[in-house]
Amino acid sequence: MKAEKITGVILAGGKNSRMGTDKGLLMVDGKKIIERIIAALKPVVDEIIIVSNGNNYNNTGYKVYRDIIKECGPMGGIHTALSFSNTEKNLVVSCDMPFLNTETLKFIAENSNICEIAIPEHNKITEPLCAVYSSVCRNKFSQLIARGEWKLRDSLKYFNVKTILFENKSGIEKIFSNINTKEEYKNLTENEYEYTS
Repeated sequence: MKAEKITGVILAGGKNSRMGTDKGLLMVDGKKIIERIIAALKPVVDEIIIVSNGNNYNNTGYKVYRDIIKECGPMGGIHTALSFSNTEKNLVVSCDMPFLNTETLKFIAENSNICEIAIPEHNKITEPLCAVYSSVCRNKFSQLIARGEWKLRDSLKYFNVKTILFENKSGIEKIFSNINTKEEYKNLTENEYEYTS
């Protein structure tokens, strides 16, 4: 039983301008990416919500919310999620990360105490779109958006951030990899990958 309730948030509200199609609906190893992420999240969280400005996820069986504040990127999506979430902790994941697995997400969630934001780091790369955000971040995000400070990475200096190191975990770069372009998707589907749920 989980010690503290946590909401899983899937950000699927991007414009997908580089891909040209909704990334969460792309097929990887016979499953849509959104389905793979849901499967990885379910054992870790108490509820799953999706933030999307379209209608592609209305039949997933999960609550879908549109951005409260439009056109301000991932920060707007996180702000929306925190506005509708019923839990203090929120595990936020982008919809274009097909190789996330339950073990990794559980490790992040379990190490997210005593901070406002808990962000994984591997090889000096941080992953703010696979991180735990406390509900107390909502008002500060609202203020930053109002000031036009929409860049998520730049905003981290305003929060109490905990870094979760993954330096010694095997295959971690692949686990956190995401798909942004048609070329990346083509390379992905032309190669054989393992997926651990």
